[in-house]
Amino acid sequence: MNAAPTAPTPGQVAPQKRPWSAWRTLLIILGSVLVLLGGSLLVGGGIGLWAHQQRDGDGYYTAGPQQFETDTAALSVPSIDVDLTGPQVLSGQEMLGKIRLRAELMGADTPLFLGIGPSAEVAKYLEGVGHDELSDIDVDPFKATYTTRPGSETATDPAGQSFWVASDSGTGPRTLVWDVADGDWTILIMNADGSSGIDTNVSAGAKLPIILPIAIGTLIAGGTLLLIGLLMIVLPIAIRGTSTPAPRPTPGPQPMM
Repeated sequence: MNAAPTAPTPGQVAPQKRPWSAWRTLLIILGSVLVLLGGSLLVGGGIGLWAHQQRDGDGYYTAGPQQFETDTAALSVPSIDVDLTGPQVLSGQEMLGKIRLRAELMGADTPLFLGIGPSAEVAKYLEGVGHDELSDIDVDPFKATYTTRPGSETATDPAGQSFWVASDSGTGPRTLVWDVADGDWTILIMNADGSSGIDTNVSAGAKLPIILPIAIGTLIAGGTLLLIGLLMIVLPIAIRGTSTPAPRPTPGPQPMM
């Protein structure tokens, strides 16, 4: 036998759910955006930490070696513009680190020269000397594109020039290490005796101390945004699910006896 539903006792108030409002919808939308942004930052920070582990034993991120060749007297990489302004001038070295260039001539015993110098000085040194400028590189498959600058002059002794900020010359594998600095720079690869015809394998590396702090900062920011976004989604739903007492009915006038 089924029990009849119990009628509310006099004075008892039936619970009611809180009404849904526009601000709760807005919070959930904003929370969803923050969750997506925070998740993306976490992924980016994770990639940064992975990249930090890809350095070689000397702490350099490396690319190559790849083959570069020219029939002219020199191969240059012109206009490497490093612009450090304001507070970056003081922190540029610590944040950007060093560049390392390694090269070795293929099938030749001619001494090789590597140098980095101010672009204006290098251009003046190469004036009238036939050389190739590296204008583009395709990575996969590797392909180097050059712009040829014709000339009939013979290059003078490169190692004897005073404007190089970093240089190395000699037979066998050569290594150049440069502390990154503000300015407009050119990398020059040529035979140390100024003769024409260069066929060399080159690898480049860079120390980038900025990678690790950026990765850590991105992870912290991503985790914070993700947490805030989840709270903005969950709280309106949780508040909506709680019950509030319905307004107590106002007693009407009592009949006169």
